[in-house]
Amino acid sequence: MDDLAGRLSDVRGRIERACSRAGRPAASVRLIAVTKNHPAQTVQALIDLGVRDIGENRVQEIEEKAPALTGEFTVHMIGHLQTNKAGKVWPLAEWIQSVDRERLVRRLEGLYGGENGPSAGSAPDGRCRGGIRPPGKKKVLVEVNTSGEESKSGCRPEECLGLCEIVARSAALDLRGLMTIGPLGGDERAVRRAFAQLRELSRTCCTGIEAPELSMGMSGDFEWAVEEGATMVRVGTVLVGGRVY
Repeated sequence: MDDLAGRLSDVRGRIERACSRAGRPAASVRLIAVTKNHPAQTVQALIDLGVRDIGENRVQEIEEKAPALTGEFTVHMIGHLQTNKAGKVWPLAEWIQSVDRERLVRRLEGLYGGENGPSAGSAPDGRCRGGIRPPGKKKVLVEVNTSGEESKSGCRPEECLGLCEIVARSAALDLRGLMTIGPLGGDERAVRRAFAQLRELSRTCCTGIEAPELSMGMSGDFEWAVEEGATMVRVGTVLVGGRVY
């Protein structure tokens, strides 16, 4: 627990210093703690330490962990979401950061209003109780593949505007901004270029949003992301340590 608290303090300090360098308030960046391949006990410890945003890459891990957690927190689905698993995520995650195709939008629309009925354990104030949320509009980010790597999901930059328009028209989804993953193994210039591209895309694709979210930056590059305008950083390894398999 002490090690976890120390790493959390270090990550928060690094975010604050990056914000200072960029002339931004530290409160303008939300830390998403990514706990892939870590048990629910680790996630609960983070919540007890004051972390309010939990990111998961896999549907199965959301299903296993979220109902076991207590306290006030928000679950973000940050990994590629298959349409046939969207129904499992809908009652558990408030945010879906990986909307990258129209087919997924249509599947999520089919779940709006509680296709599976009101969620057991939901509370009228909309807060998370036992990891389960009441049905309602889902906050989403459109994922963009800014690096052009074939191994990554995300729409192409030239598709971003069209997909954002589809999401913005949806009665089921609440478009909040964009998400990207920096080039794997890229140098600082390449990584910053990818983040800057997402920032520029938000100016043309998120014109109807007062303060678009930019989710970008992970353990190896989140400080660069903050300096390039990130409002959310998704930090795993440097926060919770190596993955437990």
